[in-house]
Amino acid sequence: MIKTDLEKKYLVKKGGEKFLVEIRRTNDGRMVVVVEKRLKHIFTKNDEEMEWEQDTKNAEEIEYEKLPEEVRRTLSKMLPR
Repeated sequence: MIKTDLEKKYLVKKGGEKFLVEIRRTNDGRMVVVVEKRLKHIFTKNDEEMEWEQDTKNAEEIEYEKLPEEVRRTLSKMLPR
């Protein structure tokens, strides 16, 4: 596992969907883009259905087109068109 620090968090709107994008940096300055398309997780533990949601309270809501260019370039390689 690589240690990274959170630099910026976006709640991105693209078309009809929303997803969370975290921009993280490694100690040597490399950018890591983390995408969470599923904001709500439902799972079963000990026969009990449980729910967990991504923390989006400190995320900046933004349209996909307004993201920084280097982030859009990276996302375009990761997301289906």
